[in-house]
Amino acid sequence: MTDSASQAEEYLMMQAAHWCIRLREADCSLAERRAFEDWLQSDPSHAFEYAKMLEAWDLTGQLSPTLPSVSYTHLRAHETREDL
Repeated sequence: MTDSASQAEEYLMMQAAHWCIRLREADCSLAERRAFEDWLQSDPSHAFEYAKMLEAWDLTGQLSPTLPSVSYTHLRAHETREDL
């Protein structure tokens, strides 16, 4: 893969991530939703990348409840003098 192809792929991934987040925000306007639809339909790779981003989003949502919640204070309490 060339450097420019890699950059284009990364840019596409960033666009998909932007839309994935933005569409979930309460202040996302109708104009923005239309812009998303235009972006999605403008190239088949957009829909594919957006679908991959949604899948990743869903997977992270499935993981988060299993992660223990550890506070910073709790972590600091377990440090020893040698760690500092």
